[in-house]
Amino acid sequence: MEDEQCENNSCMKREHPEKIQFWSENPNVLLQPKYLLEFFPTEDMTYEQKLNAISRIVIVLTIVGFAFSRSLRILVISAITLFSIYLMYFYKSNEDAAISSHRKDLAEPFEGPARDLLEQNGIPISGEVFDEPSAENPFSNVLLNDYDYNPNKKPAPYTGNPVVSNRVLDEAKQLVQNLNPDQPDISNKLFRDLGEQYVFEQSLRPFYSTPSSTIPNDQNGFADFCYGSMVSCKEGNPFACARNLSRHTNM
Repeated sequence: MEDEQCENNSCMKREHPEKIQFWSENPNVLLQPKYLLEFFPTEDMTYEQKLNAISRIVIVLTIVGFAFSRSLRILVISAITLFSIYLMYFYKSNEDAAISSHRKDLAEPFEGPARDLLEQNGIPISGEVFDEPSAENPFSNVLLNDYDYNPNKKPAPYTGNPVVSNRVLDEAKQLVQNLNPDQPDISNKLFRDLGEQYVFEQSLRPFYSTPSSTIPNDQNGFADFCYGSMVSCKEGNPFACARNLSRHTNM
């Protein structure tokens, strides 16, 4: 029992992965051993990580350049560059805060069989049961960076729910906007009428939430869902064994 409680407590702590701070909030993050060798931004990094990596290489190049040239111009250029990076983070933070506030205003409690089952059996529900769609991951599937930064990812919500379906569609539109930062009004250009919205919705048909969207994937649960009630000869079921006979014909 104690081990279970300990495991549950540890899971609660790891339920929300620790957010990597930007250096303006915590300058020590630039020197933390875990991130010390991150000098170049990669796709699996968070936005804060990318800016920290760029800032780290700027500082290193500044130190090396000033050590050889003793020119104050290098320090000035470095200060301007770091200030520009800070402005990028500042505007991105304000934009994310506005989006988060908008989501809270439109948020509706998720109703479904999973939540009802937990409540009927007296199982406490801590936080949200399902992962929330985002512009970076509209269908809440497992991403490569989730294995490092979100190992306790929650399952994707059921997209057949109208509320979730509309949320996925909105996040997909936001993804298009994020991929075209130089065109702030691209949403107004692409989704002007019902016809264009319909075409966009149809373009999402090849994409879906995978059956297993947790880490690790719930193979046993998925296999039980697909084949749990099927009989087999290895269990000694005579009807299933008879189907393997050459004279047996399925009707």
